[in-house]
Amino acid sequence: MPKTITGGQRGKFRMKDKKITIWGATYGRDEWGNQVEIPGPIPGGENIWAYVRHASGSEYYGAAGVQQKVEMIFEINWRDDITPKNWIVYKGKEYNITRIDDYEGYKDTLRIYAYARE
Repeated sequence: MPKTITGGQRGKFRMKDKKITIWGATYGRDEWGNQVEIPGPIPGGENIWAYVRHASGSEYYGAAGVQQKVEMIFEINWRDDITPKNWIVYKGKEYNITRIDDYEGYKDTLRIYAYARE
């Protein structure tokens, strides 16, 4: 089971030992020619190794101060195809993405802030 460690010279090392899937929507046509949204995993977005944790109290209340929800934080290896329009599936539960932090553009880790869908 491959596990990666993130952090490098800029801080703490975190074991990416949980699997997540990043979903998005593509668009197709139904039998009447109407455009329909087709949800599914993004290319290369299935079974991604991630460091996963619940947001701390200060992170939770800090996000509320700027009108955002944050319940979970996911850290994955850097990629450029994730936006807040995507969502994460972790342990069968779906999480909407509120913010993506790329660590000042270093292109090694993405921190994704998310909350559970209702």
